[in-house]
Amino acid sequence: MDKINKLVEWAKTDGAGISDNIEFTQFDKSNFGAKSTNTSKASIQIPRKLIITCDLAKSLFGEKVCNESKNHGALLKLYLCYERLHSNSFYKPYFDILPDLQEIGSPYTWSPEEKSYIQGTNLGNSLNENLQALIEEWWSVINLLPESINKPEEHFINMKFYYEYKFYKDQDFFDYFNNSNPQNWTSFPNYLWSSLIFKSRSFPTYIIDKTVPKNESMLLPVVDMLNHNPKAKVQWTCNNESFVFETDSVIPNGEEIFNNYGMKGNEELLLAYGFAIENNVADSVALKIKVPESSLKILKELDVKLPTIDDYTNSIVGETESNKENYENGILFFINSDNIPENLIQVFQVLVQNPWEKGEITLRMKFAGLNHLRAALEVKKNMLRLDVPIVKSLRYNYIKWYVDSQNKIFTSAIKDIKRQEKQLLTESKSNLITLKNVYKKDTRFQQSLLFLGFDSYEKILESEFQDQCWLLWLIRCYNKNLYKSNEELPDWIFKLFKHLRETIDITGQEVLNYKPVFDAIIPDLASAVPEIYDTGEWTIGEFIIAGKLLDLISFTRGKEQECIVVKQNYKV
Repeated sequence: MDKINKLVEWAKTDGAGISDNIEFTQFDKSNFGAKSTNTSKASIQIPRKLIITCDLAKSLFGEKVCNESKNHGALLKLYLCYERLHSNSFYKPYFDILPDLQEIGSPYTWSPEEKSYIQGTNLGNSLNENLQALIEEWWSVINLLPESINKPEEHFINMKFYYEYKFYKDQDFFDYFNNSNPQNWTSFPNYLWSSLIFKSRSFPTYIIDKTVPKNESMLLPVVDMLNHNPKAKVQWTCNNESFVFETDSVIPNGEEIFNNYGMKGNEELLLAYGFAIENNVADSVALKIKVPESSLKILKELDVKLPTIDDYTNSIVGETESNKENYENGILFFINSDNIPENLIQVFQVLVQNPWEKGEITLRMKFAGLNHLRAALEVKKNMLRLDVPIVKSLRYNYIKWYVDSQNKIFTSAIKDIKRQEKQLLTESKSNLITLKNVYKKDTRFQQSLLFLGFDSYEKILESEFQDQCWLLWLIRCYNKNLYKSNEELPDWIFKLFKHLRETIDITGQEVLNYKPVFDAIIPDLASAVPEIYDTGEWTIGEFIIAGKLLDLISFTRGKEQECIVVKQNYKV
């Protein structure tokens, strides 16, 4: 409590306005907060003098360094490392209440065993990538430090870490973070600490200064002691360059006074604060999708609005990202238990586009996109570790709440995609052809398969002969005009097959790939059922074209990978 009192006294002495009903207190070792001492609204006003902004880094490191560095936020983090270790710092009362690196408890500093339970999650997958980005950011700024800045004796040991860190395993990082010297203010552990302080406690500087970029951050002593509640109704405003915090309604006597940082999922809470919330309604699953430049162009032509980091308040990635509309490293999407973003579905539908599909998202693309997305979510879901022990420590409870929540969101999303697919199947039934439907309606084709030992559709499935059946039937459609009887075979398949046969060159490798299948089937069928398989063109070339055509006009559905042909309206 002594540290809190000194902080509040320091703030008031230098112009902070704190309403009389606010009483700051310490709930546990590293958790400070405030409660109301009478039933009224609460307000805190922090003058510009007390606010930590990029101007302070410029003042310490010099204008030349700030001009050389394009990342003023990184310089501000380094300023915090430097100033924190000075006993005569103006901000010492504030630094004294900040948690240390281990107290924050971010996954960056977890043991290898603890990290192993988040493998397969977005947090686990992105942790090393984010850590590497922070290390490179740190290295770039400490190399800009002017000679006038006194560096610690161990400063050059930092170089050893930088040149070795890419070979570090989880245990190496754990040992490094837990055995580093806090006095070495230019070390990476100190920089990581500062980064997490900003991640968990910073506010946008543009609230008090509209001239700065919106991604610049500031620290607000006293205000950042208020705990977060996503249901709290508060206002952040500016008054004569002072930051003003106010509650929208009265806070009953004895109740805690909260701030509201927006909806935060367990992923962000774990990374920045080291804790999670059970059954967190703000939880989401992050998907980063790599999209080729050609597909990005198509998405733009189709007016599909792609998300940027600015669209999300709970992103744990992109901490050092400057170009927020650069999709070179992938497009970030978030799925929650109630919603799969429509643009995510559209991206997957465009990714499966074939050369014939132009100008719109076709029916085949809709089905194929949904199935590819469902498969991607199922892979991600199966990567989760659901065996998190809950008896070891509170941290393991946090991990379990996070992983269980991810699992629930994946399950809900997969269920929703199945629902959408089922609805689309019902609406589009007349435009779809299944192998079972072919087997049932084309009796001549069905009877011909008896010579291969298939006296039922079920036996075709058991023998995994579906693909070969499709190839045979497509070639049969190609030869439809040569049959004596009036065969009810789709004319659109005949036209597309004919177009491919006339325009596509067949390679020697393709001939080698299809020859075993051809030799195992066609000679016997041509002898046994010549009215079908010895009428028209039944060479290896037709088999190759049939395979190419099947890829262009079909999609595979579900775990069984059932192939379904979609009626096409291509003009060829």
